[in-house]
Amino acid sequence: MQLDKSYAIAVKDIKEVFSSISIYGPMIGVPIFFSILLPFLTFYVTIYEGPSIAARITQLHFIPSGLTGLGSLSFMTYFSVSIMGPIFLTMPILTATVIAADSFAGEKERKTAEALLSTPIKTSELLYGKILASFIPTMILTMVVFGIYGVITDILSASAFKLAILPTLPWLMMIASSPLLAIAAIGVVVLISSHVKGVKESQQISTLLILPVLVMPFISVLGIAALTFYFFLYLIIFLAVLDTVIIYVGIKSFRKESII
Repeated sequence: MQLDKSYAIAVKDIKEVFSSISIYGPMIGVPIFFSILLPFLTFYVTIYEGPSIAARITQLHFIPSGLTGLGSLSFMTYFSVSIMGPIFLTMPILTATVIAADSFAGEKERKTAEALLSTPIKTSELLYGKILASFIPTMILTMVVFGIYGVITDILSASAFKLAILPTLPWLMMIASSPLLAIAAIGVVVLISSHVKGVKESQQISTLLILPVLVMPFISVLGIAALTFYFFLYLIIFLAVLDTVIIYVGIKSFRKESII
């Protein structure tokens, strides 16, 4: 297998995907909301609503460990990691799904697959190239969003409490899990690419991966599990195994003709 061919396909696909105006809505609007508006939401909730929210949570039958008696700084740290963090983990899934769906199913809509398949390239080289085309922009955008959110949050927390709260160890582990989530999303698109007619169908099915991630804040608030270092360590191990299975099945089932 020649990786230079895979890289060439990745570059071609990235140019094609980002040449479409429709891609810039989710690629710009969502990151701006995540990285800029959410830090201010976190700060507002901490300063003005934090005590009442903490009081209501502590009245539940299941109370997260250490949540009782939280001060404003501790509440902001808890809110940033345990509530906002899982919301941020939808970012690599959303981005990877949008790009991968366009990369695979988009070939059918643009009717460019015939020219691609006429080139002397192996199925594995084609597949890895398309995976890279989705993975590289996804991770760049995800890291930028996590970074901007962290910087703005630290500026706000330092201005109010004289202390920067991020990054924490669970926050770093959360970031470490994002590439595996992206690979899972891309792998699912690979699996369904031969069974859908276009981009919309592929995106709709793939975004179901977001649902388990959105359960995390409720797991934390209800005290079922704390989003600690070990929680994300086990999550990373699970995702690594899941990704291996998804990619293996995807490679075995993928056929170049499926994107025609």
